Amino acid sequence: MPSSLATLRRVTCRARRSSSTLAAVAATLAVAGCSSGGSGESGDADGEPRKGGTALVAMTQEPGGMNPLFNDQSGSFLSFWAQEPLFVARPDGSFDPVLAAELPSADNGGVSKDGRTVTFKLRDGVTWSDGKPFSAEDVKFTFDVIQDPKSTALPPSAYDLVESVEVVDDLTARVRMSKPNPYFLGLFQQVLPKHKFDSTAVTADHPQTRLPLGTGPFVFEEFNEGDKIVLKRNEDYWNKMERPVRLDGITLKITPDAQSAISSFQRGEFDTVFFVTSGDLPDLTEARDNGAPIEVTVQETRSHVEWLWLNQSDNGDHSRPHPVLGDPAMREAIDVGIDRKAVIDQVLDGFATLNGSVFYSGFGATEVPVAPFDPERANQILDAAGWDRGGDGIRAKDGVRASLRFQTVTGDQTRELYQQLVQQNLEDIGIQVKINNVPSNLMFGTYQEGGRLARGNYDIMMSRDGYVVDPLEEGWAANFTCAEVPSKDNPGGQSETHWCNREYDALVKQAAESVDQEERKELYAQAARLLARERPALSLYSSTWGWTWSSRLKGVSKDYFDGIWRSAHDWYLAG
Repeated sequence: MPSSLATLRRVTCRARRSSSTLAAVAATLAVAGCSSGGSGESGDADGEPRKGGTALVAMTQEPGGMNPLFNDQSGSFLSFWAQEPLFVARPDGSFDPVLAAELPSADNGGVSKDGRTVTFKLRDGVTWSDGKPFSAEDVKFTFDVIQDPKSTALPPSAYDLVESVEVVDDLTARVRMSKPNPYFLGLFQQVLPKHKFDSTAVTADHPQTRLPLGTGPFVFEEFNEGDKIVLKRNEDYWNKMERPVRLDGITLKITPDAQSAISSFQRGEFDTVFFVTSGDLPDLTEARDNGAPIEVTVQETRSHVEWLWLNQSDNGDHSRPHPVLGDPAMREAIDVGIDRKAVIDQVLDGFATLNGSVFYSGFGATEVPVAPFDPERANQILDAAGWDRGGDGIRAKDGVRASLRFQTVTGDQTRELYQQLVQQNLEDIGIQVKINNVPSNLMFGTYQEGGRLARGNYDIMMSRDGYVVDPLEEGWAANFTCAEVPSKDNPGGQSETHWCNREYDALVKQAAESVDQEERKELYAQAARLLARERPALSLYSSTWGWTWSSRLKGVSKDYFDGIWRSAHDWYLAG
């Protein structure tokens, strides 16, 4: 579950120090819309799923290794075909046990009264694909590797609160936290086989970081750089009686030219593509409608949101508010002055939805009304706040001109189109907007590297972020707290807005420490409403996301937080 997958996502979001494959992958699969297709769940003529055959998947970005606990490159998260987690997330942010026997709770004794101790009961009879038994020793060993300073593991933020892991018996691991960790189900998305290692000082050159051993339905067989990654069916899969594995295997064919991959897929040469983007969807839907043997479907839940980050500092000086955006009236006018529906309809072909909440996915999803497009009201707000129009139509107040830089990563033609729409919207209400896009490394660079976001050297920046199972994941809720404002004394701060609000801090702190899930939901809802009122960040739209696969590939399900890929266990090929 670890790693900052900015390249994987092919969306512009800052790589955090503690990100998650679950969320990152969802962004990878995010597409700016598609038509509804078949479920892919029909069988052969006799209605029975067919056994045998190999699914061929085009992979447009080759990973350096297939263990996401050590590698954050594109596609490494597909390791779950071999590496099973303790728990798997569903689209609503709920979890189901996989290697765990049950969901720990206060009722079954799995969570202590103070919320600091969680007991994981493991399934009996689980074996690694080499036949060795899976046990609590493996769970403890995984944590020990994460803790070893000589290890190069990339643990997600859920481990920050873990103090120790104790082996109670072969099928019981007790995890102690420094304080309550409501997102404990996000732990151990990868478990390492202790018997395959000589020490906990595991580095990225270890064979298990490239082709990891697992307990899952498939086994990694080979990794030929620049060519393919091959998985074969685990013939001794521990759960094969309940969920038989029908495919003989899956081959990931490295196909760096994304357009070639899509074209070959349309011709029936691949069973699916990892991954498709919004730019692929028009051709895919047209091809399907013209008889190409492919399916296209969308997810009902929201995907990554495109955010406008409104700088609340004066060029990184937090003792002074931003000379323009520091005025709440200006932020409100911008909010109601943007025609989001035009962005969706005119640029994205309707393949996006409106969103008003900072917490829009998974467990913490909260509905917050979207500001209606109302330029007349925007003008009234600015007039009342003393922002008067000059001879050129641009407003000013106390000698400060309402002129703003509007920036995102260079080279994204779709974004450039809707930047121009926003530019025109805001100039219509008297705000000058200068589009000045910058390279990714300049936008997202660290404080030490002089990154624009980190240094507060921007007015309005635009990027996508926030698709998480839980607001605790990736530190998403914490991203807006005072503690995450970057500065010389706090160079690792992750805030994109340089906003500090103690009321918001208190709400998300309480939510992060509560073990009462209903209380957490209400606290996050309050925090979302507060942020919507204060407007340090504005949601432009939420991508519609979906997937495509060949008509011969059956058993495909999107009933997972990160889409169809986890359903590969149930895939089979039509005869």
